[in-house]
Amino acid sequence: MKTLIKLLVAAAIVFASWKCGNAYLKFYRLKDAAQDAALFGASKSDAQIRNTIAEVANELNLPLDPDRIAVRREPNHTYVTTSYVEKIEVLPSFFYPWEFKLDIDVLTMTPPRDAQLPDK
Repeated sequence: MKTLIKLLVAAAIVFASWKCGNAYLKFYRLKDAAQDAALFGASKSDAQIRNTIAEVANELNLPLDPDRIAVRREPNHTYVTTSYVEKIEVLPSFFYPWEFKLDIDVLTMTPPRDAQLPDK
């Protein structure tokens, strides 16, 4: 009986670890895609960067609302901020809402598309 309980506990831990690991893997894939979009998006508009991130989130089946993606630019910096809540099945038929926050600050060496260049 003890062995059966230990096996059930071990199986529950493996199950929860698998589900949490998959959720974090999808989050890190989204984070990587958002960093790439911000880093290589100096010639793109904020809406195009936002749409790129939303498309990746859609491909990963993440519950990310595109209206919650904020893109802000400053000289030599692009900031991307968003968050979403994913319900993770930590035990069979037991879901836990987990909030993932994405906050990216990318140093860009090219000026933004709309930037005013100084007069020479």
